[in-house]
Amino acid sequence: MSSFRQSFDNPTCFCIGNERTVSPDRQKLPQVDDGLTTEDRQKTKEIDDLLSLALKGLSFKERQEQQDILHGVTGTFAEEATFIEASLQELESHLGQIKKGSVYEMAENMDPDYVTARAFRVMFLRGARYNSKAAANQMLKFFEMKHQLFGRGKLVKDITLDDLDEGDIACLKTGWVQLAGKDRSGRQIILNLPGLRDDNMTLQNELRMRYTILMSALESEETQIKGIVPISYAVGDQKSRFGGSGYYENAKIAFTIPNHMAALHLCTDEISEHLCHHCIIKLAPMKIRARYRIHYGSQTECLYRMSSYGIPNSFLQVDPNTNTINRERHLRWVESRYNKERGDCLLSPVVAPVQVDLISPTEDDVLFMGGIKCRNLGNQRFRVLVNGMSQGYQTGSRGSRRTIVDCIIHSINESGGRFLKQHPDGLWRELPEDLTRNTITQAFRNTYRRQK
Repeated sequence: MSSFRQSFDNPTCFCIGNERTVSPDRQKLPQVDDGLTTEDRQKTKEIDDLLSLALKGLSFKERQEQQDILHGVTGTFAEEATFIEASLQELESHLGQIKKGSVYEMAENMDPDYVTARAFRVMFLRGARYNSKAAANQMLKFFEMKHQLFGRGKLVKDITLDDLDEGDIACLKTGWVQLAGKDRSGRQIILNLPGLRDDNMTLQNELRMRYTILMSALESEETQIKGIVPISYAVGDQKSRFGGSGYYENAKIAFTIPNHMAALHLCTDEISEHLCHHCIIKLAPMKIRARYRIHYGSQTECLYRMSSYGIPNSFLQVDPNTNTINRERHLRWVESRYNKERGDCLLSPVVAPVQVDLISPTEDDVLFMGGIKCRNLGNQRFRVLVNGMSQGYQTGSRGSRRTIVDCIIHSINESGGRFLKQHPDGLWRELPEDLTRNTITQAFRNTYRRQK
């Protein structure tokens, strides 16, 4: 079912920030009592206004750029050696102007090699998209936050699981914050499951746990460059039992750590749930607000909408028998993390959980089987799209060709399909975005040769 059709069949499900509109007839439907107080309704309106103003405050070009980032259709920004060195010099200059009396200066005096390490500073530059001034300000906030969480003794060392206390580890194993694979553009998904928050955990436990997970994601240069996609999933049993308690502090941690947030998503089946995200939206810079999306509906509806943003349904591990969240993937990550830190194995904690996940092809997927022609429904749909757009592709400019390729990817994703390749070990894996584009381009070339 297309998103256009769905929006009319189910008027209670919609997305804030999408281009979808509500017809006048729909607006005349009687209002159902949602249990919100007048204050809550005012706050809901304020949130909607913040998201709308985020888009209105950008130029058309900036708006288009944020949409491309949101959907993961932008290319990886180039990192030239001379540009990086110039940015590092600018960063040093800005730090020299603002560091006096700060915790950053304390850390620099304790261990200058740690604080001035090239890889460490480049991580902040990447997070700020090479805005040296913003990177310098974030470095000061980062060390101040780290000092508050772990104290002076751990200020100039990388935090490991052995640095966490029993409460922190117990909080980590709940799985309410976890790495959940990558989207189709290779960006790391950070999954938040508020329903798994434990009553016995303190806010300090939660903050140290979140710091550890987010920093472990940054060990991957690919994540530093491509960014992360935080998803807060509050559908059904995963709704928060704590209201908005601790959300501000957790959001502050997330924005202090130098992760580039490519998009933010909230999935919920209760309109009052996104009131808890009020502080997150207020903390977010204008451009990040423009990439914030709220999805209302059931689990099936939310997963369907997320797939249109290049997020595979596998990000949410649900036990089919009990319909509850399966934490096995996350616990495997914790174990691999211990092994990596203690030198028992060379597995990367960011990659290992994704590698062991098994992907089962569906009829909507486009399957590549080493040159063998596949008659899967998704492949048939793919061939129809390529044949129908072949003439426009051959006669179009470079920009229009890219648009046609985007259209095909979006059409397959909208139908619930993925681009999968079978490897020699017999397992199916999703094609990265660049290989998907190359494959579609090759399909157009093959079609042109046949037609000629």
